[in-house]
Amino acid sequence: MKQTRLALWSLFTFLISPQAYSAQYRIVELPVAELGNSTFPTAINNTGDIAVNLQLQYNPYIDTSLIDFNSAIVMSNLINIDGVRGGDLEGTDYLWLYSYITGNAESLLFQQIANINSYIDNGSSSEPVHGFDTFDNFTKEYNNSAAVTVRSINNSGSLAGVSQDGFYDLTYFSDDGLSTTYIVNDFYSRAFAEVDGKTTELAPPETTAGGLSEAFDININNQVVGFGTTELMTDAFKTSVDNCLGEKTCLRSYSQQLNANVGSIAQKRGIIWQLDDNGNLTDTFPLGMLITPSSTDTNIYNSKAVAINDNGIAVGESPAFYLNTTSLTTAAAIYIDDQVTTINQDEEVFASTATDINNNNLMVGTITKRVAGITRQKFFVHDVDANITLYPDDFFPGSSSTALSINNENMVVGYAEYEASVSTTRRTEGFIYDYRNDLFLGLNSLIECNSSYSIVQANAINDSNEIAATALVNAPVKNIQGEIIYDELGATTEVNQVVAVKLIPIEGGSVDNCNVSSGVQERQGASISWLLILGFFGLGFKGFIRLR
Repeated sequence: MKQTRLALWSLFTFLISPQAYSAQYRIVELPVAELGNSTFPTAINNTGDIAVNLQLQYNPYIDTSLIDFNSAIVMSNLINIDGVRGGDLEGTDYLWLYSYITGNAESLLFQQIANINSYIDNGSSSEPVHGFDTFDNFTKEYNNSAAVTVRSINNSGSLAGVSQDGFYDLTYFSDDGLSTTYIVNDFYSRAFAEVDGKTTELAPPETTAGGLSEAFDININNQVVGFGTTELMTDAFKTSVDNCLGEKTCLRSYSQQLNANVGSIAQKRGIIWQLDDNGNLTDTFPLGMLITPSSTDTNIYNSKAVAINDNGIAVGESPAFYLNTTSLTTAAAIYIDDQVTTINQDEEVFASTATDINNNNLMVGTITKRVAGITRQKFFVHDVDANITLYPDDFFPGSSSTALSINNENMVVGYAEYEASVSTTRRTEGFIYDYRNDLFLGLNSLIECNSSYSIVQANAINDSNEIAATALVNAPVKNIQGEIIYDELGATTEVNQVVAVKLIPIEGGSVDNCNVSSGVQERQGASISWLLILGFFGLGFKGFIRLR
């Protein structure tokens, strides 16, 4: 077993290093964790800057001018309605109003509050990324109306991600002089890049009702990859949008419809956007697929690119036919110029997807296959140049594992199930895999035994082997203003909370001997709120709980 070999190797390192530290990684909780509840890292560059997405930001601004204080539901739920009307928000009323507004997030009559905020964290401070959010010239602040998700930061500090369009007020007056204020924007969401502080829209080829696009990665040459709408497959939708005649509330409704039903309205294809050194968009390249639909094929196919290396090779996923059959599946896609290829797959592999590629042209991702009669995901490493695919061992044969990132030292990180139980839920642990030496280990065995953190996902790794990871830690519950909640006896309630952390290698460090006979370190805290679990799935967190 590769785990055994690595454990012996680590023990040998420990024995010959009498002055070694008692761990190989130290944990740094990122400052952005103080700004809200639940933080999720997505990328790390070679200077150690980490892209972090935050859910439930503290102290959200509430625009009370948009509240209908004559509404029965408002009057029956606010404790101090007169105080709130005057702008005095207390804890209970503050939380209720926030829940009331965000519960009507798709309504044109309600204030829009971003449910995801993005930051770049350097370990000592955090800078917000505003995407397409609107700027208030009166308050000199951003309105926090647009959800922004940053997915990549390159070694020059350029960013790529997706953002809603910023919202603004639009007031209509009826013939009898009554006014109605609508909250609208000009498109639902769109890919963006930020180069040298300049934010650039990365529009899709098809922009009816605003279209949809998302960006996942940016390389050192300012090539950005993602996907976007490329062709409408229903004339009725375009006719309906045209009939809006530019009316903003009408267009907003159809952009919502496109977002909710794009799978039945439009084709989506992987895209490479090229920017110049000043952040200006110069070219847009829709990518091909592993299949070539006929001119009469009316089916809707979706492909995407999620990573691109500095050699210009992009990877992602594409529709494909399973082996030599006519059964449609999803396969990892390698995009080189106009060619699209995939990894080596045998009959046991039903589907695959790529997640990252390094400058050595090594690509990582996951496959779906049957293991002992159960469908599992397993991570792979594919050498594009040699056309060789490796399926490394992970925690145990029935473990599901996902690779998320590979650096230029050929170190892979991701997450995998570490419990070989037959229960309906299995907890996950972040892992690191050394491709050159074929060595695999869970990250919780590389941090100190008494750590209060449990590493549940390793999201990204840079060339110094610093890791951006997602951890669980017991911490006091806070209110919407970020203040610790105390009961009448002055006690707090602690729950497992999700935090973004940086794992920094310890020079001369070695594996800590935790004296756990099972070989798996148990971390403190077993409970987690349903709010946080929902947050995982809302932000694309794909590993804490997996159904058997």
